[in-house]
Amino acid sequence: MNQPMPSAASAATPQSTLAAILDSQRPASLLVISLNPIPQLEDWCQHHGATLHSISESDPESRLHGLPRVDMAIVADQLEYMTREAGARLIGLLRNLYTERVVVLYQEKLAPERLRWSRNAFLAMGLRREAVFRQQEREMALYSYELARYNFTRAWNNSRFWANPENWGKYWW
Repeated sequence: MNQPMPSAASAATPQSTLAAILDSQRPASLLVISLNPIPQLEDWCQHHGATLHSISESDPESRLHGLPRVDMAIVADQLEYMTREAGARLIGLLRNLYTERVVVLYQEKLAPERLRWSRNAFLAMGLRREAVFRQQEREMALYSYELARYNFTRAWNNSRFWANPENWGKYWW
């Protein structure tokens, strides 16, 4: 299950990319945070027997408390209407407490100028930009976070590169 999320380079739409992510990850439980319903996700959960938790409020943080841990969280049509602080807190809560996988769909032009997230703001939260979808004047970016892919193993972090390799793993400072 530690497969990377599929690249959206070959996918033409956000819907087909979400379907590919769900089909490759096969989450047994899904949390969807969106001000507008996403029927495709509801259909996928019904068809695959996955548990769906849905939050469609302007302040989703208050509804998170009491929810169980889920296999994946999808945030769509939500961050565009939240302050950057509230959005960062939401993403932080999701990835630190509620799930190991987060997918965010974001349309920068929908957000008022003062609420807009830059690409670096998403990267600072540990998310990767997986795809950008363009249709006429509209643009939507898909970002993802997966704990298993977040911190890669470094080749130098082993006993071979230590000054005293015989002490590797013996002492914790």
